[in-house]
Amino acid sequence: MTPRIPTSLLRGIAAVTVMLTGTMPFASPAQAAPVSDPYPDTSGYRPVSSTWIYRVVNEDGVWFTSPVGVRCGIADDGSYGCSGALPGVSAGENEVAWFVGDPFPRLYHSEEPRFSSPAAQTLLRERMSIEYRGSRCSTTRDSGIYCIHGNDPNSQLMVTTTMVWRGADAVPGG
Repeated sequence: MTPRIPTSLLRGIAAVTVMLTGTMPFASPAQAAPVSDPYPDTSGYRPVSSTWIYRVVNEDGVWFTSPVGVRCGIADDGSYGCSGALPGVSAGENEVAWFVGDPFPRLYHSEEPRFSSPAAQTLLRERMSIEYRGSRCSTTRDSGIYCIHGNDPNSQLMVTTTMVWRGADAVPGG
């Protein structure tokens, strides 16, 4: 005859196990919190009334400056980028850009920055967007610049006051 363990004893052992381990024996494993997408929803931003004020003499495309001084542009082929002192990147890198045909925005050093005109560039105010040749760039409420070509998530880039983000997976610069 096999000895029988009382049900109350089994319940007591289970309760002590839960108290000591802090988990239920059959609880599902904890899941990590998802990484939040740093890219803003710019659908509610105001479009500029005209791209003409963002033109620069003897330059193609549209040119603008963020409230914190980042100089950016959208070229006639829809490529876009920003030039200057970029936060959170490796020393020497001074330009981030997406070019038509590229699968992902580039971060690099340039002796002749392509997206910084020698002429004055018009300020693109916070929560405003400029669309040109299939690309859209916006100034975020935190004075960052966010750009995307059409609806291609891989073309996204953003320059904030602390970091540069690139591509659909929001890869940090540097």
